Amino acid sequence: MTKIKIYAFIKAVDKQFFDSFISEGQICMNTIKWFREYEKFDKNIGDGSEGAIATCGNDFTISLADPIEDFSSPEELNEKIDKANWSKKFSAENLRMFNGDDANIFSLYAITYSDYTQKLNGDLVPKKFINEFSNHRFVLIYNPRMFISRMEDAINKIGKSVKLEMVEYYKHDNILKKNLSFFHKQDIYSYQNEFRFILEDKKPEMKILNIGSLNDICAEIDLNKQPYPLEIEGKIINIRIEDK
Repeated sequence: MTKIKIYAFIKAVDKQFFDSFISEGQICMNTIKWFREYEKFDKNIGDGSEGAIATCGNDFTISLADPIEDFSSPEELNEKIDKANWSKKFSAENLRMFNGDDANIFSLYAITYSDYTQKLNGDLVPKKFINEFSNHRFVLIYNPRMFISRMEDAINKIGKSVKLEMVEYYKHDNILKKNLSFFHKQDIYSYQNEFRFILEDKKPEMKILNIGSLNDICAEIDLNKQPYPLEIEGKIINIRIEDK
């Protein structure tokens, strides 16, 4: 497995919440369901495929039958499936399958380094990432380990546990993608190079955490005006927008 190191995070913060994010470490963890529904308002923040366990983009056929509401064993379920009154097959596209699970989520752009490629991936921030969050101010979190620690402490205080890792991106094409998790997204979002905190809950609601002032581990940046120098393993790397 490719080893990924995270050297910094960038967070796009809505302008109206910027001061509370910096001074109080106020973190909003909305639900997976909220992000699915928000796609109709903003396709960069919202994603109708969030939390899908399987997807397929096109070139497939399906047939329908009445739902099976009860069964006492896998054998009985298979028997009912075989005997169901299935419709004729018809072509479809943009299949999304969900299992009803939900969770709270918090995401950041990660500046990463791959031991496999020996190439710094995050020194060129995609122009699309900056442009798509035009109503936001950008914060560089240059001590990601401390930020993660504060997040974990705040979540532990409310009696919850958290899962955190990089998002994996998949192509939404004519190949069925199965066994997806909350850490999978379509590759149209790969420009966000996303690192996620997932707080699983059977009936989650939006949560607001206060992890404390972030003034000591972050700085506001405006990459449209100038690059931001970041020291990585004794070397100065300029975080800048890709020239495209």
